[in-house]
Amino acid sequence: MRDSTSGLVEQGAGMGTEIVVVVRDTGIVWVAQTAETVRAAGCVIGLVTGPLDTVEAIELDKLVDGLAVVDDPTDPEQLAEAARTLSQGHRLGAVFSASDGTLVAAARAAEILGVGRTPARGLLLCRNKYATRTALRRAGLSTPRFALMHDPAEAAAVAARVGLPAVIKPVNGAGSHLVEPVRTVEELAAAHTKISTRLLDAPQLRNLYARPVDNGDGTTIDPTRGFLVEGRLNGPEYTVDFVVRDGEVEALPVVDKFLIDDRFFERGFVSPPIGLDPRREAEIEACVVAAVRAVGLDNVAGCVEIIDDAQAGPTVVEVNGRPGGQLLGTLYGLRTGVNTAAEVISLARGVPCPRSAPPLPIPLATLTLFPGRTGRLKAIHGLDAVADLPDVLQVVPSVRPGDLITADYEIFAVNLVVAGFDDYADLEDIYAQADALVTFEIEPDGGGR
Repeated sequence: MRDSTSGLVEQGAGMGTEIVVVVRDTGIVWVAQTAETVRAAGCVIGLVTGPLDTVEAIELDKLVDGLAVVDDPTDPEQLAEAARTLSQGHRLGAVFSASDGTLVAAARAAEILGVGRTPARGLLLCRNKYATRTALRRAGLSTPRFALMHDPAEAAAVAARVGLPAVIKPVNGAGSHLVEPVRTVEELAAAHTKISTRLLDAPQLRNLYARPVDNGDGTTIDPTRGFLVEGRLNGPEYTVDFVVRDGEVEALPVVDKFLIDDRFFERGFVSPPIGLDPRREAEIEACVVAAVRAVGLDNVAGCVEIIDDAQAGPTVVEVNGRPGGQLLGTLYGLRTGVNTAAEVISLARGVPCPRSAPPLPIPLATLTLFPGRTGRLKAIHGLDAVADLPDVLQVVPSVRPGDLITADYEIFAVNLVVAGFDDYADLEDIYAQADALVTFEIEPDGGGR
């Protein structure tokens, strides 16, 4: 198959417009944004997705130039065959995904088709939090104490290894899905039972756990039973997007996660961090570069999350093979002129990415409002009132009527870009004002929690 596929791609080199094939498992808003960026690069966009309901099919078909549905969007062979079909009459430029559940499969499909510029193995290690921790430790970087836990009966031994308090989480989860803080051995055992029982309740995330997680060394983890437990760190948390092209890592400015609630939901980001010592900022950026190299990422834009622990110092807690979510891309675009979505597409295509002067090179923050209840969303009220607040530059809802709202993972319901603040107290006041103005009309649903 690899030989015949390579011939197809070479034959397509003399054909018409370049097509970029994007792989989706969930979501529609990001597909619309990606389609706009792909077309701005002079390409057409094809979309490969898993099974759809009628409403999704109609909406997605309007957004893209070609649509293919496969049984399993985590199967690289199915993705490659769908991309072949979509690229008929076009020159296939890239196959990639911005979804956690299909990130690795899309990169492997690109390799099958001979257009794989982003090594799938680096993305694989990023999608496996245990493998990431192992690679970082091997490289001599500071990491939390960590262990795998497969059974509640292992709680005492795992707690002795990582220390308490701790955090337990799915080994390949996303969006703070079922991330549970624990303080005692009993809580750790109960949290393992809770996660294993509810892991597949969220249909939007099932593709994450559809198959064994590869450790990159010939071994695998069952993501429905093996969870990562790590010692709790204490200190401010930062996120840094990066671009790595042909081995050269560029860290973008540090962003402070200044507002995180007790469910690990990220409510506020600010750049530059207020009051951060420039020397500490340089240390954080150095950690980012080292972490990207440790996991073997190349020709991709992504993000690294760091906690500046009171004792251990800057400690890498996550490496992602995609840029930060919420409105971080907007924040970077305004402050630096770097369009991270365009960088992803250019890196996947193997072409340079033009950059512009920063449109708004001033301190900026993004805020995310979460619904206070769970169920089926009927409407969002108060968005116009929030847009009228003097410090609010943009209001971007990312949920629509009919969406299922759950408290098991982050759903970035309403996102704001704000400016004109003086300090963190000012930002928290803006957040409180916006949160008071927005109401989510939600009806009960048996799938919500």
